[in-house]
Amino acid sequence: MKKIVIKLYFFTFLCYTVFMKESKFFIDAPEIVKFFVAREEKELVIQSVGYNNFHFVKPQLFLRSQEQFTLHFVLSGSGTLNVGGVKRHISRHQVFALDNRCEFCYYPDKETPWEYVWFDFTGARSEEYLREAGFSQSNPVLDCAEPQRLTAAFKKIFTDAEKQNAVSYFDVASAFFATLSTVSSRDEKTIFFYHDDYIEEIKRFIMLKYLYEDFNVEYLSRSMHISHSHLCRIFKKSEGVSVIEYVNALRMKRAEELLEKTDLTAREIAYMSGFKEYEYFLKCFKKSHGVTTSAFRSRKQSFSKSNV
Repeated sequence: MKKIVIKLYFFTFLCYTVFMKESKFFIDAPEIVKFFVAREEKELVIQSVGYNNFHFVKPQLFLRSQEQFTLHFVLSGSGTLNVGGVKRHISRHQVFALDNRCEFCYYPDKETPWEYVWFDFTGARSEEYLREAGFSQSNPVLDCAEPQRLTAAFKKIFTDAEKQNAVSYFDVASAFFATLSTVSSRDEKTIFFYHDDYIEEIKRFIMLKYLYEDFNVEYLSRSMHISHSHLCRIFKKSEGVSVIEYVNALRMKRAEELLEKTDLTAREIAYMSGFKEYEYFLKCFKKSHGVTTSAFRSRKQSFSKSNV
């Protein structure tokens, strides 16, 4: 009897191994989970990442809720998601998200059981990240625009996990944000130029580059992937000044600091403040301050000495 049991076990294991090889599943293991503990992030922390192959894993069919948020990417097959009594059919390369308030269940189709990868995550901005990507309780399922990109990222993670190699939290976090990126609305690109956040991006890019002498509005518009005229229009509407006036104000502030705190010549200061033409710098400085650079420096230095 014992020999028969051993033979049956060996036969079952052999069939399983052959089936896994011939079916070309994402990885050979039916299920893998990697946990991350003692993370101290406040905005968002990934608690675990996992892979399930429902050719072998038994699904949970009952309605339930959860304390954390979850995100799932379907690698192959299909299934059903039931959120609050509303059922949705989910197929290959779709992504579904669940928050910590809804009641749900999900399960694979019998004929085409799914494989998927998932994230458990929490943090103060968890709901915000899902919302920005386009998820909501009424719309928990989105299409992935770049499935090959995600598949490659997950392949590395779970191949390492299957081989019992170290799995980098940063690789997992990168795959998480890539998942959100690949489902984000493509329409965002057409309306993004009107968002306040986009103006802030423009201003930050200016701060990064305004001291370079080759920096100009044309360079800025190319770098921000927006037309010259549209850039000037939305910036003036938001800030009340033109891009050139804004940049020159920054350069003037830099020139003031150098005149007050260094012994550099006015010509050197002009170039170090981003002006490529010395005469233009002098003209702008006189217009802005009502005095020459030398008069400005003398006045600042005299004021400093009187306060010593």
